[in-house]
Amino acid sequence: MAQKGMKELDSRAWRAFHKIGTSLLPHLGRQISSHSGISGAEYVVLVALSELEVPSVNLNRLANGLGWEISRISHQISRMEETGLVKKSRNADDSRCFDVSITAKGRKIAEAAIPLQSKEINHCFSEVLTQAQMKALIEISEAISSHMKENHPLNKKENTNDAVTHRS
Repeated sequence: MAQKGMKELDSRAWRAFHKIGTSLLPHLGRQISSHSGISGAEYVVLVALSELEVPSVNLNRLANGLGWEISRISHQISRMEETGLVKKSRNADDSRCFDVSITAKGRKIAEAAIPLQSKEINHCFSEVLTQAQMKALIEISEAISSHMKENHPLNKKENTNDAVTHRS
């Protein structure tokens, strides 16, 4: 009997977690597109680049910091470069590598989008949860992230999440 209850709890917890990804995240993506004209992925990249304390970052380091596959970030950066949001350049120390920087256009869009997206996040997230629920969610996220990093890294070299941050 206890095993059945545990399986049911596992299933309910997984469905609850999955529901956040299928309802909240697409909604936030639609909101950013609606009010800023950029995709959710573009927003994530622009925020990360706008928060850097240096003018540019290695493409691999950006991918690692965002938790993205290198192929995903590479394609995303190419599309964003075509629209003038970012600039990609060869790394001065290693010509096999690329550095990425935010353009004036990208920074302007990010600076306008961040407060609008923050307001929507507060409306759909921060104002809905209690502080205890937020602390529990942080603990849950850290436990899962730690497990994934230790047991299922994106690449063999993944040791840290580097200095690139990510605000949704």
